[in-house]
Amino acid sequence: MLVLTRKVGEEIVIGENIRVSVVSLQGGKVRLGIVAPKDVIVDRKEVHDDRSRTPSERPAAQAVGSSALDIQPLFSDKPRLIALMKSSQD
Repeated sequence: MLVLTRKVGEEIVIGENIRVSVVSLQGGKVRLGIVAPKDVIVDRKEVHDDRSRTPSERPAAQAVGSSALDIQPLFSDKPRLIALMKSSQD
């Protein structure tokens, strides 16, 4: 695993067409902005894991609460910029 240190406003580039930016730090959370082509799926790990399970293996739907994670576009003029917040409790 490659571990990199970045400050708010700095980016990491993956390949030729994926950029990950540190948008903000708030308490134990990091907000990341990700620019990727539309054909690249960008998910939180738990969403990815859930999608890979069969319907019978999936847990019942949970109510929106403290474990819910907001994913929202940051800038409409970017090909795909998604804000991800990662809880330090993961």
